[in-house]
Amino acid sequence: MIELPEVNTISKDLRKTILGKTITDIKGDFKSHKFTFYYQNPEKYRSFLVGKKITDIISRNFYIEIAAENYKIIFRDGANIRYYEPGQPEPAKSQFFIKFNDGSFLNVTVQMYACIAVFNQKEGINNEYYHMDLDGIGALDKEFTYDYFKSLITQQTLKLSAKALLATQQRIPGIGNGVLQEILFNAKIRPRTKIQGLSKSQIKKLYESIGETLSAMIKQNGRDTEKDIYDNPGKYETIMSNKNYKNGCPLCGSPITKENYLGGSVYYCPVCQK
Repeated sequence: MIELPEVNTISKDLRKTILGKTITDIKGDFKSHKFTFYYQNPEKYRSFLVGKKITDIISRNFYIEIAAENYKIIFRDGANIRYYEPGQPEPAKSQFFIKFNDGSFLNVTVQMYACIAVFNQKEGINNEYYHMDLDGIGALDKEFTYDYFKSLITQQTLKLSAKALLATQQRIPGIGNGVLQEILFNAKIRPRTKIQGLSKSQIKKLYESIGETLSAMIKQNGRDTEKDIYDNPGKYETIMSNKNYKNGCPLCGSPITKENYLGGSVYYCPVCQK
C-alpha cells in the first residue's frame, strides 16, 4: 500500500522518467476490478488527457499526483505504478494505462483496493480524503512539531490505542498500518497500548520515532514490502511485516506476535514492546 515513503520514492522516479512528456493514449480495463475506485467516469479520461504535457509531479502524504497541464491524475492505496521503456510489450492486465510521445508508458494495476482520479484543476475534486491530505499536517512537515503532536492527544484520544491515534481518521497524513508497525517497534510501544497509559517520555519517544523511522524509509527508497516504478523493492528492511516477522525480533530474538486489530494485521515483540 502507498504510504509516505512510497509516495516520496515513486514521485522522485516519476520526475526522472515522465516529466515533460506528452500523453498520446489513455486506456485500461476500468470495470473488472470492483475495488478500484475511479473519480467520475474513467471512460472520459482519454478525452481529458490525450495531448496534454506532464508539467509537474507532486508528492503528498498518501497521494501521488501528476499534473498534466490543466488536469491532475492522482493515485492512492494499492495502485501499483510501473514504468516501461519504449519498445517494451504492453502488459495484459491494466486498471489504468498512460502512453507517452516517446513510446514509453505507465501501467497501473491494483492490489486489494485503490483510488485513481483524473480531474480538472479549476474544478477540483470532491473527495474528503484528498482534502484531508491536502490540508492536514503530514508526519514530516515542518509544522509537525512535538507541541503539535501533543495537541493531538486530547481527552477523547487519550482513550485510543497507539495504532488508533496514529493510523485512523487520517490524523497524521502519510502514516498507515504498514509504516505504523516499524514506528511502534522503534518506540517500544505495542499497537494496542492505550495512550493514557503512556508516560511523558514514551510520548516523546513515539514522536521522535515517527520522524526517524519515516526518514530512514525514504532515504532507503521505501520499504522492502513495496516496489518502485521499476518493479524493484525498497531497501528499508522491515521487521514488523508479513514478509519478515517470522525471523523473530532482531533485538532479543523472541518470536514476533501477529494479531488482527482494527481492520488489519499488527506485529509486535512481546518482550521489547512492553
